[in-house]
Order: sequence, then C-alpha cells, then structure tokens
Amino acid sequence: KEVINNNNNILKSIELGGGIKFVEMLKKSNILALVGGGELPKFSTNKIIIWDDHQGKIMRQIRFNSNVEKVKIRPDSIIGMIEDKIYIFNIDTLEIIDVLDTFNNPRHILSISYNNVNELHIAFPHPNGKGKVQIEHYTFLKEGHKKNESKIIQAHESNIAYIIMNLNGTILATASDKGTLFRLFNVSTGEMITELRRGKQNAKIMCLEFNANTEFLGCTSDKGTVHIFDIHEVNKIFEIEDDKKNNNETNKKEKSKKTLKINERSFVKYKITEEKGILGFSNKNELIIMTPDGKIYKTKYDVKSGGNPNKLEQEYIDFGKE
Repeated sequence: KEVINNNNNILKSIELGGGIKFVEMLKKSNILALVGGGELPKFSTNKIIIWDDHQGKIMRQIRFNSNVEKVKIRPDSIIGMIEDKIYIFNIDTLEIIDVLDTFNNPRHILSISYNNVNELHIAFPHPNGKGKVQIEHYTFLKEGHKKNESKIIQAHESNIAYIIMNLNGTILATASDKGTLFRLFNVSTGEMITELRRGKQNAKIMCLEFNANTEFLGCTSDKGTVHIFDIHEVNKIFEIEDDKKNNNETNKKEKSKKTLKINERSFVKYKITEEKGILGFSNKNELIIMTPDGKIYKTKYDVKSGGNPNKLEQEYIDFGKE
C-alpha cells in the first residue's frame, strides 16, 4: 500500500508483505481495512483485518466462512461482502448489526454512503429482481441502531452492471449491462432524476464516480472511453425539497413544477489506450485515471470549454518498485 500525492511522490509506504486484495481507509485516519489476496496472500482471504498504521499492527480481525469479496469502512460501521451475503458490523464492538442476502450478485456490486454521521445507506442489486437496486437505510443512535424501511428501485430492464452513491448518500447512479446510459435516482424517494447517455454502442462500465460535491459524474468503459457529465443542477432538487418543508401547500405545488435542465450528453470525452481504468476527481477540476499496469492519466476540465484530449498527460508509477 503506497500513499501518493498529486505529484506522484510516494509520501508513505506500508510494507505488509504478500498479496492484498482490498484496502479501504477510514477517512483520513491511520485505520485501514485489509483483505488478503493474490498468489501469496498476506492474510487469510476469508478475513477482514483492521490495521492500525500508527502502531503498525493488527487491531482486530473478522472471520467469515468464505472469501471476502469486498469491504467498506466508516467511523460507525464495517461492511463486509462474501459471495451471497452482506454483513454490517458495529465498528467498536464488532457486533453484527444486520445480514443482507445478495446471492444474485456475482460481480459483488455494492455502494455505501460515507458523509452523513450516524446514517448509513447501502445499495446493491436486488437478489430477486432483474435491473432492480435494493437500498437499506440505518440510523445509529446512542441506545443502538435502527433499521429504516427498505427501498427497491427498478433502475433498468437488463442486469445491473454498476452502482454508485454520492458521499452523502442522497443520489444513486446506475448502469446496466448495455452501458449506453446512466440513470440518477433520489435515494430518499426512489424517483428517477435524469438519464445520462454515454453512447449508442454497448460497453462494459469499468468505473462510475461522483466528484465530492456531486457536480460531476465520470465513467470509464472497456472501450477505453472516459466521459464526464455536468450534473450540478441535480443539487437543486434538495433545495426545492427543503423549500417544500418550509412553505405552505400553494408554494409546494408551484415549486414541484420546476424541472431540471441537465445536458444528457457528456461535456468531456477522452480516449485512453487501455481497456480498463478507474477514475477519480481532485478538488481543482482535475481528472485522474489509473490503469492496472500503473499508468496514470491526468487532465483538467471545465464546463465552458470542456477538455482538450491532447492535454491528457500520461505518467507511470511502478507499484512493484522496492
């Protein structure tokens, strides 16, 4: 595990030895959730390891009866996914908060909210419905946790290929096997907000990601294409909802007639040579794309001028270097 800054300098290296399948950091803390993997796993592949990097040792371990396929960590909970179930644990006591069935999820698709303190949203493909997404909402109180009503969203007609929630857990983006369009949903109501069109040709979506302020949505595909969509108007939905709560019925009806003006096409499109890549946003309208072989692509963009494909800077980081 290497921590790298925007200048591609390694700020810190944690030498664990062996293979690591997943690394999930608890915000900006020294706590990591690790899962062993690769040809020579450092840890058992059926364990979640809670690692304290400050002390350089294992704090706790969670053992399962089968391989851990995904792990998420928040200040209040740890979420572990195995082949057919999702386990939610209290981070302090490791008490099981809930167990969710997800046996029809071979791609181990899972997304959670991060920012809302004491509130957790979990989204994953519904186990008994093609194209459906199941959302579970939990509230963590001093006297214990509370599970709120489940929500099921019919997102697509074909199978779910990718889902992602924004950090606040208010907006859900989904993609199907076709990969030609994305749909955005209001998590609290389950209603669709808008559709975004990637293209007419079918593609496998490799990554789908919101920026921190839910102003942009980026995606990569197995065609080597990278798209960025301007979705800043989506935030106005929640301003309208707040207004509804504070105004009389007349104003509610007037404000409910407002519609969003969102361009369904991406305002930036890039092409990389690799078929696989994941992306992330920095705080200064900079897009970073990473591929499995260690290539790093960087570029800046803005809504008015879009982005210049010729300014897609390419660098390389050797993660295997001593």
